[in-house]
Amino acid sequence: MTRRAAAVIALLALAGPTRSARALKPRTVAVLEYRAGVTSARELGEHLSTILEATTSLRVVAPSEARRRLAGHTDAMVARCAGESVCIAEVGLKLGAEEVVLVGLSQLGGDLIVAMQRIRVADGQVQGRTAESIARNADPTEEALLDYLRRLMPPEDFVRYGTVRVRTQLVGATVLLDGQVAGHTPLQDLRVVAPHKITLRVEKDGFVPFQARLEVLPNAVAEVAPELPPEGAAPPLYKRWWFWGALAVVAGATVTTIALTRDTSSSATLVINPPR
Repeated sequence: MTRRAAAVIALLALAGPTRSARALKPRTVAVLEYRAGVTSARELGEHLSTILEATTSLRVVAPSEARRRLAGHTDAMVARCAGESVCIAEVGLKLGAEEVVLVGLSQLGGDLIVAMQRIRVADGQVQGRTAESIARNADPTEEALLDYLRRLMPPEDFVRYGTVRVRTQLVGATVLLDGQVAGHTPLQDLRVVAPHKITLRVEKDGFVPFQARLEVLPNAVAEVAPELPPEGAAPPLYKRWWFWGALAVVAGATVTTIALTRDTSSSATLVINPPR
């Protein structure tokens, strides 16, 4: 890990999960290929897209998805641009992206040249460049591709996030994450550094507080619907069996299960299973 990357992660940790939730939003990045007569290293753009999706919280538009969105015209549009950044930015705009990672493939003697640019869609400015020379018949490994991307993209892109969603009918309750006030209900989704174990507490004067431990995974949504009965009422069901009105983890269109531990005190631990 570079010193710059370590510093970014340290600052995010000091800022706390709720601050990062409001300060950062995932960008949409389109990965496009420009091949100058090169037939080797097939699906390189797809491989880079897969790595970006697995190691960052960016929204990634892979070359295959770009072709689908633009009715198969993407490759011709990129070819007409011939690597000119403002032209490439216009293609990215059509894809709804904020940035484009342009992967240029060419041959030099017996070597394959992989040149990548990170282009800002708003003005066509090149934000980063990297180039590598590899043997023509030797496809770059996943580790090598990740190294290319780490040199091209900002280090903070490789800090991943998950989302905590609190749903309750009680208005004006205070929501705390790891003891820090995140806001009051009704509350917008909270984006937190992940993977991360978080203590969630919901409280309001005159009501029995709710508390639980969540293990939030990258690119997943932990949705919680706690019930806070008035103080002095019969012990709430969740205090005896940890029943929640609604509880789910959502990753894309996939809803995965959550294991609940029986309550023996004022809190419980929730284990979120990885999305399949």
